[in-house]
Amino acid sequence: MAARTGASWAFALGVTLAGAALPLAAAHAAAPAGAAQVTELPDAPGKALVEQVCATCHGVDLLVPTTRTVTQWRDTIGAMKTAGAKASDEEWKTITGYIMGNLAYLNVNKATSEEMRLVLDISDTLAQAVVAHRDGQGGFKTLDDMKKVPELDSQRVDALAARLTF
Repeated sequence: MAARTGASWAFALGVTLAGAALPLAAAHAAAPAGAAQVTELPDAPGKALVEQVCATCHGVDLLVPTTRTVTQWRDTIGAMKTAGAKASDEEWKTITGYIMGNLAYLNVNKATSEEMRLVLDISDTLAQAVVAHRDGQGGFKTLDDMKKVPELDSQRVDALAARLTF
């Protein structure tokens, strides 16, 4: 696919961002009441790459005030690729991992094990155990319920509390 330039690129990005407005509004409405939103990119592996690739077209300030879910972030990343954002496959993997682990919101009672793995930054095996525990208990009602999963780091759960919904 050829890179877009000039007016065609601006139009494509405008259409992409306009098309994302409704899902983003829905994601914001679904955020937990009183949840603290991230206001700047967290320091973590991949941050510099996110800043480099994303800032080519827009400020990273567009990334941080949102309450997008894993699915919404996947859609957004796909839209940015389509709009012409440039990175290697390995760089996209790093960017996706950074965004999921540091910015994505997660409904812990609806999330797949893959979504748990991405947001909680845990192994596939532990993510499957979290889902099995959740399903065996009829869902999580509180963070404390989630912390009862054997081998799940309760400090990690606490650190992510603002991005976890029930």
